[in-house]
Amino acid sequence: MRTITLCSGKGGVGKTLLATSLGRIIQRQEKCNVLLVDLDLSVRGLTLLAFQNKYELDRLPFSLTDYFYSEDGDQPALLHELQKGLAQKNGNAEESPELMAQVTAGTNTSTYQRLDGLFILPSSTESERPDWTPLHHLELTETVEKLGKLYEFATSSLHVDYIIFDTQAGLGSLSLAATTLSDMNLIVLEEDDISWRTSLNALMEISALNKRLQRKCHSYFLANKVSSSMMDVADKLKSFSFLPPIPFDAWVQKLFAHATTTVLEKDFEESDFFKQVESQVWQELAVILGVRQRTAGLSPRSSWWRG
Repeated sequence: MRTITLCSGKGGVGKTLLATSLGRIIQRQEKCNVLLVDLDLSVRGLTLLAFQNKYELDRLPFSLTDYFYSEDGDQPALLHELQKGLAQKNGNAEESPELMAQVTAGTNTSTYQRLDGLFILPSSTESERPDWTPLHHLELTETVEKLGKLYEFATSSLHVDYIIFDTQAGLGSLSLAATTLSDMNLIVLEEDDISWRTSLNALMEISALNKRLQRKCHSYFLANKVSSSMMDVADKLKSFSFLPPIPFDAWVQKLFAHATTTVLEKDFEESDFFKQVESQVWQELAVILGVRQRTAGLSPRSSWWRG
């Protein structure tokens, strides 16, 4: 299982849109199961994007809020609910007989599945007024431990090949915890000065934490909404751990502002944004992650920082 975390120094840079697009692209190209996890407990952008039906969201048996509120003794039951919720007809024989009977009979349709092979774990199941504030006071050590247990459970017991963490703007305890579990951290930024400065600060924090925990991962900057005048400059930064930049797409901005669910619809694949992520960004990520061989036209990109 491979893990990717999207983070940023400031909000509004397009993390959720990128996370969702990457999930769709990876699932389609690699023919695998992808789990998107909404770690932005305040905005809950990914959750609200994926579960527009409030009744559907309220009846989900597991969310990150439930999990982080739970006592250690309650966690196994919650994780079992998650396992049942993610079960598919192609489950393997390692599942419990009861769960496999449900899967075989087709009565255990996944409530977390948004598209074929694409699952989304919500931050909260409260559609109206989630009580997320206490979670912002979680100590980093506790957060790393709990998110680590969830990650280990996903690795051993869930049939997913990729996990993508969508985090909040800035680096809270959940965002930092996710970066310690990832094979790759994507620091998303825009071309304004504040975004560049906060992104560099984020890189330093991630580096320091992973060094302290003696963990290794790759971190790359990913410039989004890049103007035409900035495209050449951004491309030249590839030797400094920059992925191929994503040009500003006014059509996507209007579309996303009008109806966020469009991101999960087939027509979204025809957008310039989606095509750039698929043809350039994912191709580069796939090489770095070792799932593809480098082809002509893709020049090597160094990662001058490793946590």
